[in-house]
Amino acid sequence: MSQSRVVVGVDGSPLSKAAVVQAAHFASTRGMTLHVLHAFAPDLPMLGFGVLSDREAVTTHGRQLLENAVARAHAAHPGLTVTTALHDGYASQSLIASSHTAALVVLGSTGHGVLSLTSMGAVAMQVLTHAHCPVLVVGHPRTSAPEPGSRVVAGVDGSPSSLEALRTAVREASILRGSVEVVHAWQARGASDPTLANASSWEEYVAGVESLVEEAVAELRPEHADTAVEVRVVRDEPVHALAASSADASLVVVGARGSGGFDGLHVGSTALRLVGRSECPVLVSR
Repeated sequence: MSQSRVVVGVDGSPLSKAAVVQAAHFASTRGMTLHVLHAFAPDLPMLGFGVLSDREAVTTHGRQLLENAVARAHAAHPGLTVTTALHDGYASQSLIASSHTAALVVLGSTGHGVLSLTSMGAVAMQVLTHAHCPVLVVGHPRTSAPEPGSRVVAGVDGSPSSLEALRTAVREASILRGSVEVVHAWQARGASDPTLANASSWEEYVAGVESLVEEAVAELRPEHADTAVEVRVVRDEPVHALAASSADASLVVVGARGSGGFDGLHVGSTALRLVGRSECPVLVSR
């Protein structure tokens, strides 16, 4: 995270309120500025239903949402520097544009939008797919800031993206004075499964994964020597395994793309599917 601000999108929904709490925590613990953004699409009045008939009222409502978000952030972190922006445009486009100069973008998995009727809303999917920095997605309105000593889960499949997610998880756990659980899920792909090509037994395969993880975190050991890293290799579908581990974790970190991704895709299916099933916030690293 080389930039100096955390951007959070708000729309007044319960999940966006929880996102503000998460974003304020991230900004405060890293000495960064929190930037709160609300956007409204200029053509939304055309949708009718009497929802947005007065542009001035919409603008006033947006400013009130920003004020409420600032108050929520300051209630948890009184000394935090918070800036705001009211954008005349689509939320996804505004957040993606803001990601160019952000260390992190935070948002709820769904919001008040008319398309937010699935486990992950259209805005979250677009931001995850096109953002230029890591994205933290909050899927539960009762989500609180991470507790000191809590556990961070990292999904690792051996891809460069997942190994970067592992390094991110170690750094996040170090800030929390917590630990890291590395989850590697393996599914059989048939007798000629390439993942077992260099292993003569399941035990040898597990040892290979553990060696891969240790090599990836070795460079971080001097700075994060007190952060315990546990490796868990399971025969399971990756999203199911990570969702199960999220039940008692403060954060799940995954790479934007895994080893099964396709060229041209900016974010993999595991990351997209996990957001709708995780019981704690999901950080998609880049």
